[in-house]
Amino acid sequence: MPRVTEEYFTNKKRTIVDAAIRVCRLKPAYSVTMRDVVRECGISQGGIYYYFSNIDEILVEIIDQAYKELQRGNEIDSIFESGRPPDEIIMESFMLIGRTMDGLFNQYRSLIHEIIAIQLNEPTRMAAVTSKSNDDMLAFLGKVSLFIESRVADGSCRGTISKEYILFLIAATITGIGKAVTFPDDAKQQLELVGLTGNEYTTAEGMMKVLAEIVVQLICVPHSHAS
Repeated sequence: MPRVTEEYFTNKKRTIVDAAIRVCRLKPAYSVTMRDVVRECGISQGGIYYYFSNIDEILVEIIDQAYKELQRGNEIDSIFESGRPPDEIIMESFMLIGRTMDGLFNQYRSLIHEIIAIQLNEPTRMAAVTSKSNDDMLAFLGKVSLFIESRVADGSCRGTISKEYILFLIAATITGIGKAVTFPDDAKQQLELVGLTGNEYTTAEGMMKVLAEIVVQLICVPHSHAS
């Protein structure tokens, strides 16, 4: 029996996920079954269960693969390790996260809406989605945390505000931005309440730019005063 390569395994999973995406375009995600995916992709039921235990794992994989595709070629680590001024690093990294969020929601908005509905009605079903989202948030916050620590040490960032408070602000705001781009009509009403009517504030990238500007003002020492 020939050895199954990693590429074969990856391609087979991709075939299943692509079939599930086609099915999700024809019917609501909450009603999609493993049998639907079997019929669409032509792989036996046993073959699909070798890769995925249930339909929820496939839905999680759809979002995960979309996120990875959008991130490809946009490695955030290189931004934090670039050695550029802190304000530029914060601005570029935050806006990259925003662009990634915009791309994800633009491609999969209806599916994300349906997954949110499943989370509200059957929270245990979509626990893996929440877990993945939390992991991504923790990874980004970890990079920001290390960045703040190193720049406080070299004098280019202020240490007067608790790092934990800064990270809490970032996490809470990113969560709110995610909800805003998921439900843009609600977000526009909230923006109007505070006098922000420009289209640049209705995208995740635009909102992350605002957050970055606030963080820069809170922690960055102006270039002329930096040691």
